[in-house]
Formats: sequence, structure tokens, C-alpha cells
Amino acid sequence: MRIEGVNFVSSSFIYVDRQKTGGTANRGGWKNMDDYYNCVLKFIGDDYVGVKKYGNGIKKGRRSKKTEAMLKEEIRKIEMDTVLSNVEKMVKITVLKENWSEENERKNTATKEPKGRKLTMKEREEFSDLMDVNFKRGDKYVTLTYAKEDVSLDEARRDFDNWIKRMREKYGDFKYLGVRSFQERGTIHFHVLMTLPDIPIDELRSGTFQSIWGLGTVDVKKIYQLSMVGKYAKLKNYLLKNLCEFREDERSFGKRLLLKSKNLEKPLVIKGTYKEIMEISNGLEGDLKKIDGYKFSLEYLHHISCATYRRVFDKAEN
Repeated sequence: MRIEGVNFVSSSFIYVDRQKTGGTANRGGWKNMDDYYNCVLKFIGDDYVGVKKYGNGIKKGRRSKKTEAMLKEEIRKIEMDTVLSNVEKMVKITVLKENWSEENERKNTATKEPKGRKLTMKEREEFSDLMDVNFKRGDKYVTLTYAKEDVSLDEARRDFDNWIKRMREKYGDFKYLGVRSFQERGTIHFHVLMTLPDIPIDELRSGTFQSIWGLGTVDVKKIYQLSMVGKYAKLKNYLLKNLCEFREDERSFGKRLLLKSKNLEKPLVIKGTYKEIMEISNGLEGDLKKIDGYKFSLEYLHHISCATYRRVFDKAEN
């Protein structure tokens, strides 16, 4: 896929080519426009795009792992930099601290007191993106429960992995995306989206399909409606609710949030300035019809506004 004026750097992230700005300041306060972006365009399959705009610019590039001493030294250099404005300093320091906290949460999980937490916006978006890009009407929605009580998360993960292996032995390769939650009785259960073929009716009636799990009940449904946003996205909203409850439970501390196959595709993402993203959006084939949008305040980024569009193509041109 080639869009004029865009340089593809990797399969997941691409950056827009731009001319040097000569150090002109933008609303976000950043000087070197080549180092920052404030807008993201996301291609969700062939029929939808998402646009996210930040009130302040975000620096490009991967985060490097830092010790606390390295973090303090970097903050000191930012504070002493006479070229940066107060807004730039605040943004840079806040982002540094948040990134450092996330890295150390993953690294020091074993030494921390187990506790639940809220689901982050990044985690919500990751799940939504994977669901929107990889699953469609006709795919399967499977729920697995245990007959016995007091199943640990480690044991449940081993059982789930073994079930996936047995399923692939019988039905071949497929994609899956699973979430876990705790029932009222305290036992874990699974909700899984799967690109399985239609299960023969005799296998369902005889219990052959259910026996592949063999540890409790199995419920399989064919997906007939799969909306992306709003009140009609009932399945997505329900699974996100389960994710929230799982992450808020202290038993999920240090555990992987999603159960997912390695063959899931990610949306194609373009990062650039708002002007550049709008130019690319306006150049896309077909019209963009807005189907969802929201905006909220965030201290160090000023605000984030998000919108989802459906691409409408003129059938007469096809």
C-alpha cells in the first residue's frame, strides 16, 4: 500500500515525510517538528479509520530503560535547559516519569505488593484494535468455565494453552483473542473470540466439541453482529467490562492481560502533525463518515480528541 507523501518505516508504524520547519514553534510548544507528532491516523481494516489528536506534541522514538539515577539526571538537564519553555519542560518531565514508572512496574512486579489497578487507555485501545482488525461476523465467540473450584491463574493459563493446542490439532490454524474474569464463586473463566470454521452440528450435539476442553462447560456462539463503537458494540463493551474487572482484581497482579494468538494483525498507524494527517485523510479514496467521537482533558497533553470514521465508497466507481 502506498500513500503519496508517506514514508513506510515498519509494518506497524510509519512516519510522514515533511520538510524542515526551521524551528518554528507550534501550539504544543515544541521547536523541532521532526522529533514530535500531535496526531495519529489509524487504518482499521479496509473500511474504517481512526484519528486521534493531542493538545501537545509527543516525542517520537522508543523508550530506553532507565535507572532512577539516570531519570533524575535527565530531569535535571531538562530543568537546566534555557532553550525550553516551561510548558516544554513540564511535558518532557511528565512523560519521562510516566514511562519510567510503566517500565519499572513490569520489571519489579515480583517485589511489589499485589494489588489491582484501573485498565489504561492504551490497554483498552490495544484490545479494541485487535478485535476490530481480526474478527468479523461469522467468527465464533466461545466461553469456557470450570466445574471445580479454586483454580489458580497459573493453572488456568496452562489449561487454556493445552486447549488451544488440541483445538488446532483438530481444526487447523486460527486466530484467537481471549479475556479472563472471575465468576461470583471466585473461579476463573474465559471468553474467547476465534476464527474457527463452522462446527458440525453432530459434534455439538454429541459433546465432541465440548470434550476438547473437558474441564467444565463450553458455550460456542456464531457472531452475527460486531459493531465497533457506541451502544451497538455490545460484545466489545462486555469483553472490555470483563477486562476491567480482571485488572482491578489483585489476583491479576503481574499477569498478562490478554490471551492472544501470534498471528493477529495490528492496524496500520501513521504519525504526524494534525495538518499532515488531515491532508492524508482528505486524499483517501471514498468519503469519511464520522460514526463516533469524544474528547477529554489530560494534564500534560492538554487534551486528547478521538474520532472514528467509516469509509464510504461510490459503488458506481468500482
